[in-house]
Amino acid sequence: IWANRQSAARSKERKMRYIAELERKVQTLQTDATSLSAQLTLLQRDTHGLTVENSELKLRLQTMEQQVQLQDALNDALKEEIQHLKVLTCQTIPNGGPMINFPVSTYGTEKSYYGNNQAVHALLTAQQLQQLQLHSQKQQNQFQQHPMHQFQQQPPPQQPSMQLQQQAGDVKVSSIQKDVDPDASSKD
Repeated sequence: IWANRQSAARSKERKMRYIAELERKVQTLQTDATSLSAQLTLLQRDTHGLTVENSELKLRLQTMEQQVQLQDALNDALKEEIQHLKVLTCQTIPNGGPMINFPVSTYGTEKSYYGNNQAVHALLTAQQLQQLQLHSQKQQNQFQQHPMHQFQQQPPPQQPSMQLQQQAGDVKVSSIQKDVDPDASSKD
């Protein structure tokens, strides 16, 4: 009987050690699960941030591609206008000779210039309108995605360089007008 009792006590002791070991393993696994859950939350937040940034970069890329297309169209229009004005003023250089400036009729030049100038201004206006639309879409997207952080983390607009280029284009066009039409300087 005494041996049976000792055997039962040893068995009970082994059982208690086994239960304690299992409880330690459960506690370790719960700690690991909590840690992994926190890491998962951080990774999900990072993934969301990268997805938003990727969308913004795609939008910026699309905007830049459209700006390049509009700038190319504007450059082509300006090249055509310059070529047209050269033809009108006979500023071609035959066989490396000196440039010859012949007076041209003011009426024909002014009409041709303003016709092409309106096309250039139409391109500029279309480009500015498109930039405003894209900028407002970007702001709406930022407001929808980050309504609380809208005023804290707002990147500076990327448009001033394009506006400077447009202004430079306007200056070039008006300087061409002054070269072709001497009366234009008195109109300014």
